[in-house]
Amino acid sequence: MNRTQQIRNTMLAGFSIATLFSSLAVAEPLPDLSGGQTGHIEFLASNPEHRWALIYGRLGPQQVIAGDLLMPKNVTEKVPVVVMSHGSDGITTGMHEVWAKPLNDAGYAVFMVDSFTPRNSQKISGTGGQLTWNTTVNISDAVYALKLLSTHPQIDASRIYHMGWSRGGNAVTAAMWPNYRLPITKSESIKWAGSIALYPGCNQRYKNPTLKITSPVLYLLGEKDDMTPAPACVEEAQQLAAEGNPITYKVYPGAYHVFDRINQPYRKFQEGTFAKCAIDTVMPSSAKDTAPWGPAFNRATNQILATPQERDAAVKQCAATLWITVESNSKAREQAVEDVLSFLAANK
Repeated sequence: MNRTQQIRNTMLAGFSIATLFSSLAVAEPLPDLSGGQTGHIEFLASNPEHRWALIYGRLGPQQVIAGDLLMPKNVTEKVPVVVMSHGSDGITTGMHEVWAKPLNDAGYAVFMVDSFTPRNSQKISGTGGQLTWNTTVNISDAVYALKLLSTHPQIDASRIYHMGWSRGGNAVTAAMWPNYRLPITKSESIKWAGSIALYPGCNQRYKNPTLKITSPVLYLLGEKDDMTPAPACVEEAQQLAAEGNPITYKVYPGAYHVFDRINQPYRKFQEGTFAKCAIDTVMPSSAKDTAPWGPAFNRATNQILATPQERDAAVKQCAATLWITVESNSKAREQAVEDVLSFLAANK
């Protein structure tokens, strides 16, 4: 039944207009997209307590999440789709104008996942928010979106890509590993066709040496980024590539954090960041991994962190409120769009 029919039937039944629109405002989250739904979509995700809980399949309380599915024009066959994980500012006009529009024009659907609004947040800023927000929910939201989109009759389930910015970039660099994905998808066949992380934070790293990334990954970094510094990501990408993972990176000269924003003037402000951290943590390989916790390793002090308490203390010591810089960089932004389109075309 469409919206017009629902209005007509409700009025014929004698309900008031107020009751009508109250009932229309409450929509059940969709279990799948087999009906070919587009536009604003609500679906069920969850709230894992932390990364370990997600990997072990302790997915936490259910959570209704919203996303906007934007399809390219004149769809006559199944199309690829890019799942977008926003950064600490939430879904921005730049995500629409800079990224969604050229992706749609190139024949890609876009699914913008909103992890903040359903959890009563608009943006994450300042020491409290940046250093305490549970990014695991951003990771799981993206994987639930992957699973949901695989049921859409107009989406090519073999070409679902993941793209994220800053905090959303960290959702990308976690969700690219199978141990984060499988507890939710419960299927080896539901997986990313590729992943793109724009200026993620790489000073804290979480991985298991027995695992491999199953699809190509691209890091896009700003040379002068002082919020999520590029050198740590370059080092990480090089190490992962040397271990046989399909990962590449590109650093844009002169670019600061959020270089792809539109009309962002040069600005410095204080923000909570892990930019001074240098901690690697071994994660469980799967829900069946019976290995003891960690360990973690502090690259800055060359020390093994044998317990969660030791690791937490090290993170508390290196986390800080620092002066960070933001500025638009039109040259880097335009090149990044070209690089993403090339990456997607090369990894069909």
